[in-house]
Amino acid sequence: MTRREFVSAAAAVSSSPALLVIPVHQVIDARAKHTPEQLHRFSSGIWTEAVRDFRRCGIQFQGTQGPGEIRRSPGGRPVFNGLRDGMINLILTGHLPMAWDKGRALPGLSTRHEGRPICIIALRYAHGHQIPFVSVNTCVHELLHVLLGDIFESRPKGLPGFGRELRIDWYATRLWLFRDGAAIREAARAYLDRLRTELAART
Repeated sequence: MTRREFVSAAAAVSSSPALLVIPVHQVIDARAKHTPEQLHRFSSGIWTEAVRDFRRCGIQFQGTQGPGEIRRSPGGRPVFNGLRDGMINLILTGHLPMAWDKGRALPGLSTRHEGRPICIIALRYAHGHQIPFVSVNTCVHELLHVLLGDIFESRPKGLPGFGRELRIDWYATRLWLFRDGAAIREAARAYLDRLRTELAART
């Protein structure tokens, strides 16, 4: 490497924005019926692809992993164990709770549970990028719902709800194919500020 090439490379590194670190806690549902192959496909394929895509726009996930489970209350609503405060809780399970899935075989879902952000990934149906604007990486899709603030609002019904899903897939495709994630990074920064404010208020 020549001196000029070294200086140019150093300048490129120094001018690039610092990585925005997003804390993520992976919870493996102890009650789920999933196979080791499904877990391996997730960790080595789906999750790796998601980490790569977000890093392209300067977002890095700083993660922990721990046990947990999804139980069902007498009323049929899901009860989560093993969640952590101040982090996106990425729950890996076999399929989504029936109260939310309603037999649709959804690959993922994002919401808030008792103030904690959660992304539930159904390992049986989750997938990586397949078709632009139509079928994108399940983790990228669900994490975007969190980072873009959708989990802080009630999901609209009908066409507005469908439009919100299209919007997420549009952002995911831009990140995947064109490495265009400036708006995602700014939204993620706002999400972190809100998360810290809410956490401070609770403690």
